Order: sequence, then structure tokens, then C-alpha cells
Amino acid sequence: MLLDVEMYILLFFTYSFLGWFMESIGGILKVKKFVNRGFLIGPYCPVYGVGVVIISVLLRNYTNDIPALFILSTVICGTLEYATSYFMEKLFNARWWDYSNRKFNINGRICLETLIPFGVAGSTILCIINPFFTKIYMSIPDLARHIITGVLCVSFVIDSIISFTIILSFKGETYSENDNTEEIGNKVKDKTEDVLMKASSDVIVFSRKLKVTGLKLQRKVKYTRKNLSDVILESPKELATKVRKQRENINARILIEKEKVSDQIKLKRAEYEMKQKEAKELWNRNIQKRKEEFEDLSKMSKETIDITIKNIKTTSEEFTKQVVTRFKNKSMLRKRLMEAFPKLEVKKDRKK
Repeated sequence: MLLDVEMYILLFFTYSFLGWFMESIGGILKVKKFVNRGFLIGPYCPVYGVGVVIISVLLRNYTNDIPALFILSTVICGTLEYATSYFMEKLFNARWWDYSNRKFNINGRICLETLIPFGVAGSTILCIINPFFTKIYMSIPDLARHIITGVLCVSFVIDSIISFTIILSFKGETYSENDNTEEIGNKVKDKTEDVLMKASSDVIVFSRKLKVTGLKLQRKVKYTRKNLSDVILESPKELATKVRKQRENINARILIEKEKVSDQIKLKRAEYEMKQKEAKELWNRNIQKRKEEFEDLSKMSKETIDITIKNIKTTSEEFTKQVVTRFKNKSMLRKRLMEAFPKLEVKKDRKK
């Protein structure tokens, strides 16, 4: 299966290049100058390669039936050409070919004048060229075949990415002709030159940065190597002494840090105890103050009650005197009663 896939990949690249070559020769004969008729920057016309691969897969059982092979090749290649033109126009807002001025065309995308050569070419490829190509393919060593296939695939993917990016940047532009191949080719050429110039400048800057980084790394390695050589030149006894001293220094630092931490803990504990003592004293003072305020309030209330009782007693005595005085002045009978019962006044006080 791997050999079949590899064979179809090489078949695709072979006919993509042949298609580009024929289109370019036709352009030279037509406009008297070279025009890259392909969609990509490189020498590819993928529509030819895809068409050959499709008919090679689908029509390999019709090599003995030439009329059916011719008709099916014409239909498949015409459908592929129409679909390619339609989707490329929708995607990029441009046309790479236009057959509007030719007879028997469909929307300027395909015409009878190109469909018949497609049928003839498809029949010729399947009956004559593909068997010859298969023999050449089988004669190539496996390793060389793998390398060629890998290089072509990588270059094609890179070319496709760059071409898509460049042509998509022209999507919003308008063109003066229906066949936009020459205008797009010139724009792609200019854009490619700009991209290549920028890429070359970026490569130069990157190489300079890489060189500076290499020099820094080289100096660092040299310095590290020198330190390592100094360590290696020391005897085991000297190394053991140095390690012991470093260990003692580390232990001394640990003890110092431990003492610092313990001192900090003691200081924090003393501060906490002092704050606790101050809070307790403040609490006791507040309790004593509240107690004194309560005693003062109780004492004040007792004095107020005594004064009130005294006032009531005084008022009662005055009232009794007033009553006695009034009865003395108004009633002789009452006067006699008062004389007869001198203790009437005391009884009234008791009732009250």
C-alpha cells in the first residue's frame, strides 16, 4: 500500500510539472513572454496532477475500452476543471482562466475546445504513459524513492502555505481582465520578492544573534572548564578538607540562624505576656470603677429615700396641724371631741 501511495504522489508531481510546462509554453506563444500559469510559486499546476491521479485510480479497469475511457476521462477532467475554477474564484475572488470567448463554454469555466484534449490525454496517459512510468518507478531504489517523495512533499507544502498567504492578501482587489493570471502573477512575484528580502534580512539578524550567543556560550564553557580544571588539580585530601570546612561553615550558619529564631520567639513571648498583663490590669480597673459607680449610685439612692420619707413625715405633721387648726376654728363640737380624745391625732398617724 505504501508503494501505491508513493507512486501516486510521484505521479501527481510529474503531471503537475508537465501541466505547468505546457501552460507556460502556451503563454509564451500567446503573449510572447513568460507567464507563470500555475497557482503556486513553484513549477506546479496541481489541477493536472489531481486529474491524472483521479482517472488513474477510477479508470484503470477501462484501458481496453477506448471509447468509454475517452468519454469518462472527458467528464471527469471537465468536472474537475469546472469545480476548481468555481472554488478558486469564490475563495480568492479571481480567475486563472476564462473561456467566455470560445464556443460551447459553460460559464467561461470549461469549453468543448479543452474537453476533447482532456479526453485524448487521459486515454493516452492510461494506455501508454502510465505503464512506462510504472516501469521507471519500479526501477528506482526504495531509499532514493522515499527521499525524492519526502523532499517534493515538504517543498509543495511550504510553497502552498506561502502562495495561499500571498494570494489571500489580494482577495479584496479588482482586476481589469476576466483571465487574471498575468496580473496575479506579477503581484505574487513582487510580493514574493518582498517576502524573500524580509526573510533574508531576518536570517542575517538571526545568524548574528546566534553568533553572539555562541560566543557567550563559548566564554562561559571556557570559564567553567577552567574552574573544573582547578577542582580536578586538587588532591583528595585538599578536597576533603575543603568539604569539611564548608560543612562546618554551614553548621555554624545553621546555629546562628537557630539562635536568631529562638531570640525572636522569646521576644514575641515576652511581648505577648506583657500585653496579657496590661489587658488584665485594665480589666480589673474597669471592674473596680464599675463597682465604685454602683456603690455611689446605691448610696445616693438610700439618701434620696431617707430625704423623701422625711419630707413625707414633715408634710403629714403639717397637714395634721392644719386640720386641727381648721376644726378648732369651725366647730365647737369638734373642739370638745378633740379635748375629750386628745389621742385622735396619734390614731390618724397610725392609720396613715
